[in-house]
Amino acid sequence: MQDKQTSVILAVGAHTGDAQLTSGMLLARHAQQGDKIITLDLTAGERGAPKGVSISDFRKRNIDGAAAFARMLGGKSIVFDVPDGELYPCKELELRVADVMREHKVTQVLYHWKNSLHKDHVSAHTITKNAIFFASLPTFEHPLPPARITRAMMAENWEDSEGFQPYFYVDVSDGFELWKKAIVNLWLAENSTSFKYLRYYEALSVCRGALIGKQHASAFAAFDYAKRQVLEI
Repeated sequence: MQDKQTSVILAVGAHTGDAQLTSGMLLARHAQQGDKIITLDLTAGERGAPKGVSISDFRKRNIDGAAAFARMLGGKSIVFDVPDGELYPCKELELRVADVMREHKVTQVLYHWKNSLHKDHVSAHTITKNAIFFASLPTFEHPLPPARITRAMMAENWEDSEGFQPYFYVDVSDGFELWKKAIVNLWLAENSTSFKYLRYYEALSVCRGALIGKQHASAFAAFDYAKRQVLEI
């Protein structure tokens, strides 16, 4: 029997917490299966600092929290130095993300849906989508070989709900407990006064799971061109 080939899963978020909350259960499941996990936060979300905490201190707290989350999954955390709220699509950032994909031989990418009430999320979608192009293009001059990305999916995020239609439903029941232990490393999960993040994503996983007969599930969107299936008759 042929051994399962190890996958390298990259989850990209606009801020620390985005990828970990929306894709974290699937990351945890992959980690338990022996796959490699990378989270890439394009900003540290430092301008969401609570009252009494400086932006610089909150940035450090978020970076440390993202690192702790990844460590519990046996993975790697990367946080770019882009200021929170100032994320804009540009070739420089697209190539930086593409470099991560090539360097780590990424095979699957999880990222933001194209529409959002948060401008940084929209920018993160465009940056990641174009980075996949640059990372995969064999004729793009680069010292590293192209990444062989076999799947790219867009995660369900309460801020990115406009036009979001679930296409992939993934059973994440096995990864749920690990995710729940790891996600509390991020301040946002339990301490935000504006939104109950942990409660929402835990409940969402139960709802999505009910639709496929599982305890917990995560839903992801895909572009129309990725939905074509060939029926052999």
